[in-house]
Amino acid sequence: MKIAPWGFLLCALLGWSSTQANHDLPDAVAGNASGRFRVSADPGYLDPRATIKYLLAIERANRERNRFCVVGYKFPSGNELAWVVWEEERLMMLWDPSLYADTRLKALTMARRNLKLGRDTVATENDINGSTYIVTVDWWISIADDCRKHGEQYEIEPFRIAPSKTSDPR
Repeated sequence: MKIAPWGFLLCALLGWSSTQANHDLPDAVAGNASGRFRVSADPGYLDPRATIKYLLAIERANRERNRFCVVGYKFPSGNELAWVVWEEERLMMLWDPSLYADTRLKALTMARRNLKLGRDTVATENDINGSTYIVTVDWWISIADDCRKHGEQYEIEPFRIAPSKTSDPR
């Protein structure tokens, strides 16, 4: 098979862009993560819109428009995790994967990390003072910026909750 000269250039560019994606990770995860992944295509997450809408219904924030961004990071160990940024609330949630549909749907209501900008952030590393929960403002912003550049965007318009689904499972 003969490949046209421009084919080599295309292959080289595609190869370069796929390796570049792993080298432009934010400093916040660059030392640990090996790259990004598309959350909506991953079996451990699937249908982020439904998960986000469930969160909005539970939080009773479904009567106004909300914007979310989801970015997934993969690690050399094979583990994956996703950060979800809720723009209106200035909230970042750690989303762990699950193979169980009901757990995936409720995952954001059970997030083990909920980092609100201004509440759970401090100015410097020294201000963390040994906390395992607080992060720096720069860390928070770097993940949010990376999400805006490389993550999946979701804008959820106001919606009504069906009467049979109004009970709060908490």
